[in-house]
Amino acid sequence: MKITDAVFESSVSLDSRKIFLDTRKEVVFIGRSNVGKSSLMNALMHKKDLVKTSSTPGKTRTANMFLVNKKYHYTDLPWYGFAKLGQELREKLDGLISWYLEEKQHTIVQIVLVLDAKIGAQQSDRDMYDYIQSLGLPVTLVLSKIDRLKKNDIIKTKTHCEEMFFGARVIPISAHKDIWVKDLQKILWEVLKS
Repeated sequence: MKITDAVFESSVSLDSRKIFLDTRKEVVFIGRSNVGKSSLMNALMHKKDLVKTSSTPGKTRTANMFLVNKKYHYTDLPWYGFAKLGQELREKLDGLISWYLEEKQHTIVQIVLVLDAKIGAQQSDRDMYDYIQSLGLPVTLVLSKIDRLKKNDIIKTKTHCEEMFFGARVIPISAHKDIWVKDLQKILWEVLKS
């Protein structure tokens, strides 16, 4: 299957108190600030700037839902683990993430947890992974920005992540150079069609 249509549908925050009655299957993207999540989503949806990218860390502060092929949702959740914006905002965004994942458990078919390959996995990534596992939701780890690393460093980082996350599926990707993006898209289509 190919993505032939992708449009922004809506933004959701805790303040909106939206009740989720939508039964569309959904893929959720999550990661720390500035890991390349927006670029990855744009690459997957074959759009240049549908998901807004920014050089300002932590710009995404709502759950942004995109309708794909008029049938599925790709949802961009806020960042986590960025201390400089203050505890109150962090707690609010963490609350939005947990609320969203728990409310939408019945429609989420895959979570894509995006890590910056150059920085590697942080404790906040491990905490998020453990939380997702506690909800029983399927998760794929993506190592982004691999075009910035040498081949040996990519292999080392991938192996380290597989060990740190107990054999989880880890896919190295460069959205910028379209490296292995199709491999992830294939995984997503398989779970969406099942």
